[in-house]
Amino acid sequence: MILIDRLHKYFQREFNFDELDSIKLKYSLEFIIGEISKFTILFFLFWISGKSTDFIYCSSVLLVIRLFTGGLHFRTYAKCLIFSGIFFYIIILLKYNINLNFRIAFILFIFSLFTTIIFAPICGESRPDYPHKKRQKFRLIGVVSILIYFGMYFFIHKSPYFINSVWVIALQSIQLLIAKGIIIYERKKINF
Repeated sequence: MILIDRLHKYFQREFNFDELDSIKLKYSLEFIIGEISKFTILFFLFWISGKSTDFIYCSSVLLVIRLFTGGLHFRTYAKCLIFSGIFFYIIILLKYNINLNFRIAFILFIFSLFTTIIFAPICGESRPDYPHKKRQKFRLIGVVSILIYFGMYFFIHKSPYFINSVWVIALQSIQLLIAKGIIIYERKKINF
């Protein structure tokens, strides 16, 4: 992407980063610009369909959770954009078509909590793997976030924000399972 390359060269020239910092900078720029553009495109699509508020609710929850738990990663921008659109669409569809009662929410809470404890964080290939201590910290933040969101849902269960948050966290947990399955499959494939 031309914008990322120009920004990278500008910062490299201005601050004279070493090779590792230069790689981190480029990754950060790709991430930030990619996420902003995806958010803008998806917001526009959900705005057209009249679901922009739900999209904003879902995005804000996912941003907090996914930063610390990781999940599925795609090799191309287009695949990531399409998957993200489908992901948010399914969440909104679930919200409006399944009556989220206490029992369902509690089951989703337990499932999400255990999935996060066991599998998080899952990093993409382009993201460096973290030392054990940092992984534990990310896992803890993910678990605390889930506790807060579900706790708020159980206390303020009529709030559309917290109804969306239950579905986001549940589907994000399913993503963790799928991502872990892909990692296991890829490792077995390499070993054969």
